[in-house]
Amino acid sequence: MAGKKLWNKILYFLGIDDEEPPVPQYEDPLEIPARSEKGRVINIHQISKNRVTVFKPISFDEVKEISEELKNRRAVIVNLEGLDKETGRRILDFLSGSVYTLDGTVKKVGSGTFVFAPNNVDITGFNLDEIESGEDKKTIKI
Repeated sequence: MAGKKLWNKILYFLGIDDEEPPVPQYEDPLEIPARSEKGRVINIHQISKNRVTVFKPISFDEVKEISEELKNRRAVIVNLEGLDKETGRRILDFLSGSVYTLDGTVKKVGSGTFVFAPNNVDITGFNLDEIESGEDKKTIKI
């Protein structure tokens, strides 16, 4: 019987036999369920755990503690008044870089006072726009 199948295939290949070999029948392919994507789940209790921490650093050494708060996805308010210009600039530059890596924002809310917020915190308010538009954004007074 196996020899007959082979002979029929050879004849069909050469074009002598008109009979097509039987096409194997397959069952319907198994349906693989699509990988379900989990929706974004927001913990309601987490909202109450969010807090804002206020810092008034006296030296550059405190910048690590402030950036740890940002890394833990908490907003911080930093008051740089009373610092010498060089130290204030270094702290502002360091924290701006920290917030940038977290896709966050920096807003000036007063003379020498800034809010640094990670991307999970929105900063809104009409006074913020007035403060920003009233001063040259490239010049930050400390």
